[in-house]
Amino acid sequence: MDIPDDYRILHLYKTKQYDECLKLCEEVLKDKNDRMIEFIRMRAMTIQVKVAANAYDEVDYFSYQDELASTAVAKTPRPGTTFDKQIRTAHQSSTNKRVSTAATMKPGGSGLTARAQSARTALRSAGRASRAATALAGGPPLNMPISLRFLPKEETTFTPAAKTLFEYVYYCEGDVRKAMDIAFQAQKSGNTSDWWWHHSLSRCYYTLGMFRQADDCLRRALKQNKHISVYLRLIAMYVALDQPISALDICKQGLLVFHDSTPLLMETARINEQIGSSDLAVKDFRIVAIQDPFNMEAVANIAMYNFYNDQPEIAMRYYRRLLATTPPSSEIYNNLGLCCLYCSQWDLILPCFRQALFFSTSPSSKADIWFNLAHVALSTGDMSLARRCLQVSLAIFEKEYVRQALTALEARLKTRKVNDGNYKSYT
Repeated sequence: MDIPDDYRILHLYKTKQYDECLKLCEEVLKDKNDRMIEFIRMRAMTIQVKVAANAYDEVDYFSYQDELASTAVAKTPRPGTTFDKQIRTAHQSSTNKRVSTAATMKPGGSGLTARAQSARTALRSAGRASRAATALAGGPPLNMPISLRFLPKEETTFTPAAKTLFEYVYYCEGDVRKAMDIAFQAQKSGNTSDWWWHHSLSRCYYTLGMFRQADDCLRRALKQNKHISVYLRLIAMYVALDQPISALDICKQGLLVFHDSTPLLMETARINEQIGSSDLAVKDFRIVAIQDPFNMEAVANIAMYNFYNDQPEIAMRYYRRLLATTPPSSEIYNNLGLCCLYCSQWDLILPCFRQALFFSTSPSSKADIWFNLAHVALSTGDMSLARRCLQVSLAIFEKEYVRQALTALEARLKTRKVNDGNYKSYT
């Protein structure tokens, strides 16, 4: 039995086969004008750009910098009130020294957390710069399928069509001002008490750098509907403005409404980690790990916290848990090898680093693994093997701390040879 094209398009859209759905929509629209098919095509294009550009609510842990802004952040803010890592205090000096020393021996130790955070920020910035080019290369032309001017507000499809048109213009075309015009037009014609429009306008204001207007829109949206996406958008805005205390207040307000919500707990833990409150951050990460045992970022942060607090045995348990619940990666085996080193499990050190090299895909991570192998060789007293490991690391990828370590080791070897020669001549 031949299935009509309308039902085939609807089936492809429901089963998330967006490429085939768009091709079939393009073929059908060549012969006839169908508003329903245009609506589905627009939704499919928007979803593709959202998924490819990671355009959902994510928090960017880099402060918003605008040279034309009329306000400025204090150069010496109080401790715990900024994400700036260059600010140091006397109380934090000992802790920072311990962490920096451990990081020198363990450059790939926090690879899991760093990879997760860098992926969020990189995909987010790439999505802002070119939303349409990322997902719709080689696809149908980006023309405007429908317009609100031809839809009377009495129609039942007015509100979903307006929201779909707004997301299409905002994500696919990247035209923020045109999207704001659509939102204003829909608010005047339709229901002005819809919280979704205030939330969408806040995204436009945030993209344009108008944070005061974005904050007002989000506050109005919260009064109408306490939705978790509104809280996440407020947190993202305050984090971008380098106001961690305000962001933590929003997290607390959201947790009063959504008890033990995993996204809010994750943002609270990330903010505490960024401002240096590792003890508070690991408590939230533990709650997240209990609720979601497959959360890689939470488990990796707990393992890293235990490793830096001289508990490599507990850290090893968490890394083994990661190995059992997530796909194998070089970072997990690298950290497992270091935990085995500090636990004196010598029979497992080299197999872990061998697996780390096997799963490594980038030259930078391979250089870090060879640098850690040099540290293993130094722990056994084999300085010649450590020197060769450092040379291999430099040959794979040039890094300053590796060259400094190699220079110091060669100087130590020369001093050792001189001392051995003096001892032989004396005897």
